[in-house]
Amino acid sequence: MRIRCISKFATIALTSFALLTSGAAIADGDDHDHGETSDAAKYRHTVMEAMGSHFAAVALILTKRVDMPDDLLIHATALADTSATVDGLFAAGSEGGAALPLIWEEPDEVAAAAQEVADATAALASALEGGDRSQIKTAFKATGASCKGCHERYKEEDED
Repeated sequence: MRIRCISKFATIALTSFALLTSGAAIADGDDHDHGETSDAAKYRHTVMEAMGSHFAAVALILTKRVDMPDDLLIHATALADTSATVDGLFAAGSEGGAALPLIWEEPDEVAAAAQEVADATAALASALEGGDRSQIKTAFKATGASCKGCHERYKEEDED
């Protein structure tokens, strides 16, 4: 039980650190926009970074590059919970950041894509809770594909 509590504390601490450092990056102008960026766009960026961090943590654990199996469901659940907010992240007036203008021109498609992400991440958390490796693999791939689909269509390319 003590190890689980320490593990949860470490997850919370790392997530807080990730959020704080992504906020610092935004404050330093790392928002992919050469003009003014609304607080709503900064918030969206922070939420997306958190989702990416939780997905990366799940990937590191599933591929056994990190031996933290007790943290797997914590990250998957956080990812699913956070992804449930995606549909509300693209309200009018939140333009800017790395989101392409097309996202505000296709609200029905964006809503459907946001639902796909929410469903995929919920299925991943459920599969991990159930422990069936085949279902986990399928759900993990579906989650990655749902994120990638939106990013390819609606996100400015990274300048790396």
